[in-house]
Amino acid sequence: MARNLKRLLSRHVDSIKKFPDSRLAQSLPELFSHKSLTLEQFDNMITAHAGGSSPPFPFDNVREYYTYASSDKVLGDVRIPFLAVNSDDDPLVRHVPVYETDNEWVVLVVTHGGGHMGWFETTGKAKIKRWMSQPVLEWLRATAEKIDVPQRVMRNIELVDGWLVESGREHLGCRDNGVGGEIEGGMRQSDLLAGL
Repeated sequence: MARNLKRLLSRHVDSIKKFPDSRLAQSLPELFSHKSLTLEQFDNMITAHAGGSSPPFPFDNVREYYTYASSDKVLGDVRIPFLAVNSDDDPLVRHVPVYETDNEWVVLVVTHGGGHMGWFETTGKAKIKRWMSQPVLEWLRATAEKIDVPQRVMRNIELVDGWLVESGREHLGCRDNGVGGEIEGGMRQSDLLAGL
């Protein structure tokens, strides 16, 4: 994964070098000096510093970034049915907070084996397929049959400087960019390196 991210970043080196004082531009020599990188090394050199808009970016190091980005601290706020499936050998997700939430909307499942989004099985005639869809569909069906969703308070939608936003969340929104019905999202996030 780190190799793919490095390759992705290499396509944008000329644009990044236009800002030589940026931490991202200054990190390029070290990044490209590595023949092999772990995802954590990449995140420490690049993502923690230039992986999003400010604030909260930049972070001093990868640990601060991982702590900030960790979803376990928001599990208590979930108010719709939520299923998360992880494997016990996932190289990216080192900790699944199975016993750290009592939120009835949240179901956390840990399988034995599966890697990071793996969960493959061999079917007839040696075909390989993901088995993940079947348990997820069964969970969705069971949830839809049993759920009693409380009435949700909806925020007013406003038009602010051409952006369609929810009241109280003006930093997020979308607008028609005038190119054949395409929608532009992520208000005020033009410097965001999406996907890192």
